[in-house]
Amino acid sequence: MFLTYVGESGVTGDTVTDPTQPHQVYTGLFVHESQSISINGEFNALCRRHFGAPLGQEDAPAVIRSADVYQGLGYFASWPTLKRNELIQDCLGIMIRRETPVITSYIDKQRFVDAKSAGTHDFLAPWETPTGPLVNKFFFAVSMFLDELNMSTMSEDQIMSGSMSVSNHSLIVAQNGASMKPRFMGEFLRSDEGIDATGLIDDICFVDQEYSVGSQLTNLVAYLVRRWLQNPERPHPYFDGLRDNKVIQVIYPVTI
Repeated sequence: MFLTYVGESGVTGDTVTDPTQPHQVYTGLFVHESQSISINGEFNALCRRHFGAPLGQEDAPAVIRSADVYQGLGYFASWPTLKRNELIQDCLGIMIRRETPVITSYIDKQRFVDAKSAGTHDFLAPWETPTGPLVNKFFFAVSMFLDELNMSTMSEDQIMSGSMSVSNHSLIVAQNGASMKPRFMGEFLRSDEGIDATGLIDDICFVDQEYSVGSQLTNLVAYLVRRWLQNPERPHPYFDGLRDNKVIQVIYPVTI
C-alpha cells in the first residue's frame, strides 16, 4: 500500500485571486509503506545535521516551512543562502534517491473566477472556490496513477479480458488545518470520475504537519511547482532536478 501525502501551495483563503500566487497546487507524494520508516530516519538525521536537534526540540523549528527556507524568512532569516540551499537539496535528495513519485494538479485561479462570472462552464457550477475542481482533478490523477501501477503487473490476457487486478492501493494523508476536507473524498467517489477509482481507499487520514515527514516534503515540492508555474521561462534548478530524476512525474491542469 502507498501513503499519498498531500502538499499544497497557493491557497490564499477568502482571497481567491492574488497576483503573487496565481496558481493553486496540490501534490501527492507516493511513499510505499515499506519505505516510510527509512524516509523518517533519513529526514530526522538531516534535521540533526542542520539544526543540531530533531524538529521541535532545543532551538530547532517545529516544521520546515517551504517559503521560509526558500526565501530566508522566519526561523531562516539569519541563514545565508548557501546554508538554506543545502537544506533544500538534502530534503529533495530523500525523494530523488528513491525516485519517489509525485503527482501534481493545479488550477489558474483567475481563469476560475472569470469562468464562474461568465457562467459558461457548467462543470464549475457546484464550486465556489478553486479548491473544489482542483481536489477533483487531484483525486482523478492519483486514481489514474494507481491504475497504471496495477496494469503494469498484469499479463496481456488479463488486460484484454478487462478485469483489473488491484494490487496497489493508496491512502490519502492530508494535513490538519489545510484546505483538504473529509467530505472531498466522498464527493469525488460519487462523481463520474471517481466511480471507478478502485485503488483509492475511500477515506482520508489527517495528521499534524509537525508529525508528518511526508507532509513537509510534499509541501516543499508543491511550493517549487507553483514557483515554476508562475515563471516557467526562468531557471528552476530544484524543479528541474525533481522532474529529471523521476520524482515529479505527471502534472495535470484543471482545464477551463
